[in-house]
Amino acid sequence: MSVIHTACPWCGSKDNLSVWDNGSQKCFTPGCNFQVFSDPSSLPTMTSTKPTGQEIDPIVGEYVDIPTRGIKAKTNQQAGYIKGKHGGEPAYFAPIYSNERVLTGYKIRKQGKSFLMHGTNPDNRFLFQEKWGGNNKLLVIFEGEYDALSYIQVRDWPAVSLPNGCESGNKVVRAQLSWLLTFETVIFCYDDDDHGRKAALRDVQLLPPRVGKIGTISGYKDANEALQAGDSKAIVSMVYQAKEYEPDGIVNGNTLLTPVLEDPKVDSIDYAFPCLNENILGARKGEMVVWCAGTGSGKSTAIGEQIYDFCFKQGQKVCVFNLEENNLRSARRYVGIHLNHPIHIDRGNLTDEQITKAFNETLGTGRLYLYDHFGSIDPTVLLNRIRYCVTSLGCDWVFLDHISILVSGMDQNQDERRAIDSTMTKLRSLVEETGCGMHVVSHLKRPTGDRGFEDGHKINVNSLRGSGSIGQLADIVLGLERDQQDGSSECKLRVMKNRFTGWLGVAGTVKYYEKTGRMLELDDTAVITDDFIEPDF
Repeated sequence: MSVIHTACPWCGSKDNLSVWDNGSQKCFTPGCNFQVFSDPSSLPTMTSTKPTGQEIDPIVGEYVDIPTRGIKAKTNQQAGYIKGKHGGEPAYFAPIYSNERVLTGYKIRKQGKSFLMHGTNPDNRFLFQEKWGGNNKLLVIFEGEYDALSYIQVRDWPAVSLPNGCESGNKVVRAQLSWLLTFETVIFCYDDDDHGRKAALRDVQLLPPRVGKIGTISGYKDANEALQAGDSKAIVSMVYQAKEYEPDGIVNGNTLLTPVLEDPKVDSIDYAFPCLNENILGARKGEMVVWCAGTGSGKSTAIGEQIYDFCFKQGQKVCVFNLEENNLRSARRYVGIHLNHPIHIDRGNLTDEQITKAFNETLGTGRLYLYDHFGSIDPTVLLNRIRYCVTSLGCDWVFLDHISILVSGMDQNQDERRAIDSTMTKLRSLVEETGCGMHVVSHLKRPTGDRGFEDGHKINVNSLRGSGSIGQLADIVLGLERDQQDGSSECKLRVMKNRFTGWLGVAGTVKYYEKTGRMLELDDTAVITDDFIEPDF
């Protein structure tokens, strides 16, 4: 016997409905029990063997009490819920009507909570929807027909149920939205389990604010369970205790007294340059800091001092993604800072023992992680590596040098501005997701006029190269200004954006000492003699 696979008219699956050449049909979607039998005798009064949306003949049955569920015959008569025969076995039938009030199908319930579908639900309507004309004050939507019948029996107010459990809720609510909006209030009272709660939260968002509410039957999974327990009060209380849906992220200010009373102090650690600690009160996790300067103005050196201070003076775990410098040169840079000698340039007269000791006191602590990109820079891979360093290795701080070379590895059909926008947004999201502190180096665009940033031209946030999103998404923006043409090795350290304290301006001056390879604040406590640094004692 051949079989074809097609869309299910009940659950909407694209190809889970099997149709055999003898006319029988069955949907294999989990939770969907749509089935059509090939033997017409199994459905005595049903003439439709294929869902067409056309009118069908009514089932012959009667309205009876359902003692095991506590539902009375009068309630079933009010809702049109009848008991008949299906395949020679007792079954309950819930009629389904089109928007034109044409009978098009039945939802069939058999013993063992087995559900079948006869006919179709062409307009995706609720069960019992035809009983209520709309323009009413309140409607309650239940997950199952027994729950809706229980509510009707207790309150005699409008209630409907989903035709195929919570899986069908979203589709039916969308299809019947105009009808639902004729009610002042619509309460979603799905089963009080994980699936029901998630589905209610999903479906209530389709209604305007103050219309949709979420209700639960306190102490029971659903309304029929409460009815069986004789607790009609719990069903009625659900209506008055239903809560308006509040979207995630929207908080009423009157709930914030307790956190307002708490000490607002945020944990910070020191920058390598004391002037920044004075004006922006240190560095904090959860912040994105952008460093910028003209070419050759000392960005890498300043960042190296910062990494060394965070990692080896303050004991923080740091991961470094240096895309312009190989890991060996970076490693020598940090060891050289510890030795006050730039061994990444030359090792001078330092012995192996001195270098080994400095290595053990810095890189040997295991607190610094370096990224080896092997000459290939894929932004997606790099973002995943950053997430790994923070979540798996426990790194608190991330340094990325620099953003422009990172986006150069993206799709060549994407212009630099859009590429930077996309990457900065993802980096910002990563900071929010992981709570790390991230320091990003950015290049500057060429200023108008003859004087460039390498000539000491003043930097502002608009000077950042490529995209305004760099400055917009950052919490702190820092710039180094140095006039390379006058032979000076001093740089102004400018704060151009500061979300934490709001202070802006020139924080101080730092100087590069060629013999030691160090960059230090001019009024630092270190004693500087002929470019040799004696650490403070």
